[in-house]
Amino acid sequence: MGWDYFSRLSRAARWYLPPSEAAEVLEDYREIVKGRSGEELRRDLGTPGAAVKQLVQPKAYRRWLAVFVFLSAPVILLTVDEVVSELSLCLYHLLGVTYFINSFAWSSFIAALSLPVGVAVSLVWFQGNGEKSRGLPKGMVPFFSVNMVGMAWVWFITWAVLELRFDVMDALFSSRIWLVHLTLIADTLIAGVTSLTGLIRARLEDRRWRAVYVWGLMGVVLNVFLWKLMTSMNPIDGVWQGSYWIRLVFITFIGLLGTGGSLC
Repeated sequence: MGWDYFSRLSRAARWYLPPSEAAEVLEDYREIVKGRSGEELRRDLGTPGAAVKQLVQPKAYRRWLAVFVFLSAPVILLTVDEVVSELSLCLYHLLGVTYFINSFAWSSFIAALSLPVGVAVSLVWFQGNGEKSRGLPKGMVPFFSVNMVGMAWVWFITWAVLELRFDVMDALFSSRIWLVHLTLIADTLIAGVTSLTGLIRARLEDRRWRAVYVWGLMGVVLNVFLWKLMTSMNPIDGVWQGSYWIRLVFITFIGLLGTGGSLC
């Protein structure tokens, strides 16, 4: 039971304290919890969170909270907006519901800034405020793999829309366009959860989890890009096709570059 208390204490220390301070605190507490029950430790020290909060430096913790909110807010905002917008159109095609919710006007602007800014801020912050263990952190590969499938799907749908390959879409979905939106809802949700997971675990475990944050953020931004394309009133001719492809390649390039840099 004592080690269960210590594991919770470890998570609390890594969340509330900078890495160097958290390591020192955990080293001290390692001897304290040895051979003692969880009930005894809670009686003497309080809950793991309460024990750590006594050691928190308010300014340092507020800085971390500000960074966390700054990096997580675009992910949450874009994911919720994208899912609600896709869901409204999915219900329209499936049930004939006429109430249509389009994404908010600033989503394109937020999406355009969130990826390069998220890459830069997460790289700088965790480089000086994160730990790096030996070897690649366990559990990262599934997040990369699942989201890679989703990104490939976004690229495929984008190609079909830009090249006007409605024959391909019809062959796959038999005019059930709501299935496309349903897959994009799932893709956006997975990307959003992936990004937030990477951000949290970059603080709690290894700074290289920031790569998962960037990877998931790229997935969200790609889905926002596709949504804007599918609901755009611009004619898809040679000129418009080129501009859309440039944006798609740029998003993917920044995401891949940021992910690679974040693994260092």
